[in-house]
Amino acid sequence: MTGQSWRLPADPPGRPLEYWLSPDLARPVPPELPSRLRELADTQGTLTAAWGAGIGAGAVFVLAGIFVAALGGGLAPLVVLGVLGATLVVLGVLGCRRVGSRLPDTTRTLIARGPGSARGGLSMLAFFGVALGAGVASVAPGQGKSMLTALIGTYVLIMLFLTACIVVPATIMGRSRETFRRKATNDTGFRALLEQDLVTWRPPVGNASYGPL
Repeated sequence: MTGQSWRLPADPPGRPLEYWLSPDLARPVPPELPSRLRELADTQGTLTAAWGAGIGAGAVFVLAGIFVAALGGGLAPLVVLGVLGATLVVLGVLGCRRVGSRLPDTTRTLIARGPGSARGGLSMLAFFGVALGAGVASVAPGQGKSMLTALIGTYVLIMLFLTACIVVPATIMGRSRETFRRKATNDTGFRALLEQDLVTWRPPVGNASYGPL
């Protein structure tokens, strides 16, 4: 808040996990202030976003293979892009499940370059969409039907790929803390991991706080 200097207090002894997960506790605290729960949620969100982008990109590769084959490119592009896309989707799904089933290692620094919210991702996508659309519009006049179809299809595929690589991870990261809270509330196995972490965690520097989220 403007004009206030925020500092998270040291953990009061005996506070249960439910206390630290409370949205009421987190609401007045600036989102940029760190805590153990926020670090866990942000790290898990970044990892899930990477795998989620892989799932989206894989689906686009499959569509690209179908599109190229429909344009008369033969079965080879369909097979190659289809296998590549399906592999990315499977690996992405398995990766998301693996990340969501355990607490992330927060000792490694993860750098996410790009927007961190759905709004930011959509804004970046709109910028690329306008720029690419202007390029397509400049070369479209005078083109034959087949070439025009190829141009429009390529534009759509590029936009879908950018959506997978920009909007999907940005949305996941933007909702990472709320997703983490919901999982900690509804998933008994994941909650047990957090309960154990609450008991064993010690602040690496000073008297940092375990929460809020």
